[in-house]
Amino acid sequence: MEEENSKIYDKLLKKDIYNIVAFTNSELVGDNKIELDFFKEEVVVDLNEKKVFYSREDNTGRQKNEEIVDKYSSSLILHYLLNADGTPIDGTWVSYRELPGGLFYWRTIPGVLEQLKKKYGSDGNVFLDKSIRIGGVKYSKFKYASIIYPFRMLPVLMILDERSEEFEADARVLFDRSASHYMETYGMKLLVILIVKKLCR
Repeated sequence: MEEENSKIYDKLLKKDIYNIVAFTNSELVGDNKIELDFFKEEVVVDLNEKKVFYSREDNTGRQKNEEIVDKYSSSLILHYLLNADGTPIDGTWVSYRELPGGLFYWRTIPGVLEQLKKKYGSDGNVFLDKSIRIGGVKYSKFKYASIIYPFRMLPVLMILDERSEEFEADARVLFDRSASHYMETYGMKLLVILIVKKLCR
């Protein structure tokens, strides 16, 4: 992963940084430094130093501390910056199998969501509360659903159905139709794994 990330930094340095910033709805904050939202936190990608870190205020609120982002999350952030082409959010939700090449991996997605069903199958309200805490917003078309924003231009819809006398609990994930313009399909699976991990902490 480290070697792959290093290659992505090199590719990003060859791209027009102003396009990267515009396409990802992020900000240029210094010499080849890009600040963007990751879930509900600010992260900075330093292309020159090849590092990704959280930009968090200290206890005084006057200074920001740097805390290196883990390699898994850093890789997703770098892939997002590399793949983004600025396509507007469509507003239409699609399943994983409808993404380019998604038929190859879609059978693995229910297994990824299994942990959500076990943890929240009897308490959809707790699921919603946790979704909001990691930067999601309630989605009113389903009883227990939230749109989570790992990145500003890449919303992910998480839906939970509580267990009942007739049915077992279920969990689903949908993506905006524009998702493939921001992340490769396999990367979307890795992103779902991270979302589930954050929801189940």
